[in-house]
Amino acid sequence: MPGEHILVIDDDPDMREALRLILEPAGYRLSACATGPEGLSAIRKEPPDLLLLDVMLASPSEGFHLAYELKNDEVLQRIPIIMISAIGQRMGMDFARELGSDYLPVERFLDKPLKADVVLTAVRQTLARSTGKAAT
Repeated sequence: MPGEHILVIDDDPDMREALRLILEPAGYRLSACATGPEGLSAIRKEPPDLLLLDVMLASPSEGFHLAYELKNDEVLQRIPIIMISAIGQRMGMDFARELGSDYLPVERFLDKPLKADVVLTAVRQTLARSTGKAAT
């Protein structure tokens, strides 16, 4: 349902802007952070309905660490996470097989470069699952 709050945590300003251009016209309310600590602070202030999280921030695995921290927090673990990265292609790994596991505690994994239709579909489906409503 458009109007939901989505937080983007990505150190690339072009990626944050691209996601804004994809999601805001669809009616989503976006906020963005460039670092894990900044993102965690924003999440604690105003928990989003969905988190779009890059893997490689200040360190190559900072996004993974933030996802683990959120999923181990009794209050914040309900926030669905879509992880975004080019790491799977660079390393030849298929992270989709690990979704929801202890290794990758996220709902979706999207490979960069992102395609607008893929992002919108993933966001709609993930939000629908988290709220129990049908995706439109």
